[in-house]
Amino acid sequence: MKKLLALMLACLMIVGLFAGSAMAESEKEDTIVIMAPPVTGNYLENLKTWAADFHELHPNLTVEIIETSWGDHNDKLSTMAQAGEAPDIAEISSNALGTYVEMGVAIDIAKYMDADRLADYDANALKYLSLEGTTYGLPLYLTIQSIGANKTMMTELGIDVAKIQQEGWTYEEFLETIKTGTKDGCYGFIFANSGVTASDMLYIFGAGVGLSNTFTDDLKYTFTSENMLTLLSAVEEMTQSGYMPNFGVEAGQRMVMCQTGNAMIFGKAMPLFEANFKKNNAALEANDGTAVENSLPMDYAFLPVPTMMGCAEACYGTVDGLIAMRNKGTTDEHLENVLLFMDYICSGDRIAACMNDLYLDPVCQSGRDALVLPEGRDADNLATAARCIAMVQAPPEGVTAEMTATAKKLMDEQIVPKFQLLLAGETTAQEVYDHICEAAYASFGAENCVSGKLG
Repeated sequence: MKKLLALMLACLMIVGLFAGSAMAESEKEDTIVIMAPPVTGNYLENLKTWAADFHELHPNLTVEIIETSWGDHNDKLSTMAQAGEAPDIAEISSNALGTYVEMGVAIDIAKYMDADRLADYDANALKYLSLEGTTYGLPLYLTIQSIGANKTMMTELGIDVAKIQQEGWTYEEFLETIKTGTKDGCYGFIFANSGVTASDMLYIFGAGVGLSNTFTDDLKYTFTSENMLTLLSAVEEMTQSGYMPNFGVEAGQRMVMCQTGNAMIFGKAMPLFEANFKKNNAALEANDGTAVENSLPMDYAFLPVPTMMGCAEACYGTVDGLIAMRNKGTTDEHLENVLLFMDYICSGDRIAACMNDLYLDPVCQSGRDALVLPEGRDADNLATAARCIAMVQAPPEGVTAEMTATAKKLMDEQIVPKFQLLLAGETTAQEVYDHICEAAYASFGAENCVSGKLG
């Protein structure tokens, strides 16, 4: 009996040692590094607060924040990733995902995250951060990009803004509208298309001509379709008519030109620009010297993109999110901690606060449950944004990292330079289209590109 009791006691001591070892392991000190740009005006400050709150919940986990600007974020992240020194978490736009998957630094987050928590996020938004059935990140927001306008000017010209917001419009109706808005010192329409931002116009207006995605459901490249030629021809018509500048407009100029009365409609635009207009109106009224120089008081309208070729109305949307990344010192245990923090800042009260700043709806249920809209939002803009969000089409299943990376290279190195020449009146829509087809056939093979009319 004594021997049996001694044996049982020894077993209990061994079990206790293992339990103690497991507890010590789960409470092991760990540091999580996140790199992020100013997603909103106060995002980086909020991130510090959320990191401190997270540390209170998990005292063994410390968060280190690398702050970047929008201008240097992508280059800095790429350099660190290539050197094997990637941060544990980084903000990216969904169209850059393929680059990091190809590098081998992006991580299948489902391996390190509770399935119940992953289910909190909208499947449509998660698709943007997935490739070949693997999910690599969590969405911060699904941003809709379209066009915006000086609502005051349009109303004064007798244009029914509410009807456009509620029902949409055709390219022909849009063209007549910007013709009406064009006068001395004022363009009817401008778009931020200087430098690499020129691709934004092709993506955003492309949604209105059936080019909602770079690849079809059967994985053929879409920019070689007749729809692309129709889009290029429309841009050629707008610039040659003088309704739109035939020079590159910097991103920072587009809204300013609208606020100063030098443009009526501008792109790219997002719902959150309503806040910029209201802030500027308040500064003009207070006469405190902070308003945009030579600006005028005006209301903002968020508008849908016009449709062409009888295509169904659509809206261009992208997902910006956070991805977990592998570096030289990454372990599985560390990744579990990384995903714990990444989920924390992408959900609940944190993402609800972020979305209020961006005038967008959260893309996770916990965020929607926590969302409380502040007073004073323009009801027509809210309704238009909700209508446009419902039109966004997620990328098709089966697109590979290689296809994504090739398409991005094709856009940056072949399409954008030719498109800029078109904007300047130095080439024709047909010549640009022919060049796109030639370059795409060389990259994907003619059999993997759409010919004729899409859809």
